[in-house]
Amino acid sequence: MTVSWAKSIRPFFATVWQHRPTRIIFLLAVTLPTIAVLVLTVLLPAAYPPFDDTAEKVSANTSAAETDFKKAAAIPPELPAGIAALKAEEAYWQARHRLAKTNAVQLSIDLRDSVVSLDIRGVSVHRTKIHRVDLSRAIKRLQSLGRLQPWLLNGFILQQELATLPKAPIRIKEAPKDTIEASESAGEELEVENRDVHFTWHFDRQLTVYVEQVQRPSFGGIFSKAWYNFRRSIGGAGETLYSLAQLQLPRHRMWIELELPRDDAKAIYRALPPNAGLALRP
Repeated sequence: MTVSWAKSIRPFFATVWQHRPTRIIFLLAVTLPTIAVLVLTVLLPAAYPPFDDTAEKVSANTSAAETDFKKAAAIPPELPAGIAALKAEEAYWQARHRLAKTNAVQLSIDLRDSVVSLDIRGVSVHRTKIHRVDLSRAIKRLQSLGRLQPWLLNGFILQQELATLPKAPIRIKEAPKDTIEASESAGEELEVENRDVHFTWHFDRQLTVYVEQVQRPSFGGIFSKAWYNFRRSIGGAGETLYSLAQLQLPRHRMWIELELPRDDAKAIYRALPPNAGLALRP
């Protein structure tokens, strides 16, 4: 059946290829849509990164004194890289200090020491080692321009998340009918959840954090990760189309990819509440 189908379309391509004008029109019809998608989804976002917005905008809850400090601390690109690194270090601790004023669970990602931690009022309650990290070029460009400090100063706020596992697992169990049945099930152990962990955090100011487990995926986890990757791709395409519909250039998201142990990644994902804050130390 495949051979007959190939034979049926072969005369069409032979006819098209024999006439130069027809060949040119055919090639344009095939390549132009691909080029248009590449320009709209890759080249334009890269040509319009959020450097200016992320470097100059101050969050609504920032005081006037902090605004003045931020303007005074702006680093010209010509200053030595060592000074820019010290300013970025200062911004990280400033963000942690600001997040420590709340009672909610907050997140700290320390890429220099390769540690992710959950903090409550500045005290680390859970820490895990990062096994692998990868950064987008946009973050490295911010660093080369000496503009990491104003971008990091106020921390980041979690806006959206996507994962291969539920945020709060639910186990359904029938209630015992009498005291005898209740006593028999009193020592019953709960099943250990064995689910692969892959999730995405979208923070404000165009920052995305991808977290993958260190362990190889299980057989069932391969399919769940494929569905997760599909939803992640659809979400990115939807964001691009929405920007174009608003007659705006798509924004280039800066991303960080981390590899963590599966159990630690699961605990961190489920412990982090909505609208949680993030202090980042590149």
